[in-house]
Amino acid sequence: MQNLIEVFHHYAKNEKHTLNKEQMKQFMGAELSGLCKNQKNVESFDRMMKDLDFDGDGQLNFEEFVSFVAGVMFSCNEIYVKRREQPAKGGACQVTK
Repeated sequence: MQNLIEVFHHYAKNEKHTLNKEQMKQFMGAELSGLCKNQKNVESFDRMMKDLDFDGDGQLNFEEFVSFVAGVMFSCNEIYVKRREQPAKGGACQVTK
């Protein structure tokens, strides 16, 4: 939990302790690069920011940021569980128990 707080404040470098679009892009590029390497669509990024911005101020506060992180974690967990449930096919990327 402490790491999540520290990461947020590392990128939220303003007096309001919020992330603007550029800071969110920096966060995603540095911390989620494996998940975002194929995500180049500016429109989808803008839509995501708008959907996460519950209070409509154009910035993400900590609560909105945590909502994003929770969504990413939920999606990653679903993928992880599906991969674990698949029979092993001898490929290079296997989840071991």
